[in-house]
Amino acid sequence: MGVLRGLLCPECQTPEENAEAEVKEATLDYAHMAPDDEGRQQVAPIGGWHTVIAMEHPLVREDKSVHLALSVESAELRVAVGSQSDARLHELFDGACATVVRAALDRKQAQPGQREIKYTPMDDLGADTILLIEDHALCEDGEDRGELMLSFSPSLNPHLLDAFAPPVAEVIRSVLRST
Repeated sequence: MGVLRGLLCPECQTPEENAEAEVKEATLDYAHMAPDDEGRQQVAPIGGWHTVIAMEHPLVREDKSVHLALSVESAELRVAVGSQSDARLHELFDGACATVVRAALDRKQAQPGQREIKYTPMDDLGADTILLIEDHALCEDGEDRGELMLSFSPSLNPHLLDAFAPPVAEVIRSVLRST
């Protein structure tokens, strides 16, 4: 089956069509298109994603205090979880991301836990990465206060909020507004 395409030479474009093309070029990531299930090319917004994948992340693999790493690269939302992660972490996420996180946690045989999550901006974290890590007290003095920290940059890529369930995204927004 062929794909119908249209082409309009720049001289034939109306000012409105030219403006629309300029806006799309400035806001859409054409360098990282990917086909959907039906073969149509998906285009993500710049900084956003069209694909959610589970993969290994060196931080999660090497540091048992890191339970989850979420990042955007090449229009992919990349999720990494460790076997030490709480099996209910998928409840933080929405849509396809929740499905990928749940499957990754199942593969790692993660067990359910009872930890509270604190939301913490970190200045030295990149705008396209979110980490779920042990609370500082456990890392420093070994005392487990039953907390995990969802850590993100104060200049967080706003597209990352789309991965989270609405109540979680709203908490992150309110923390970012207060910083």
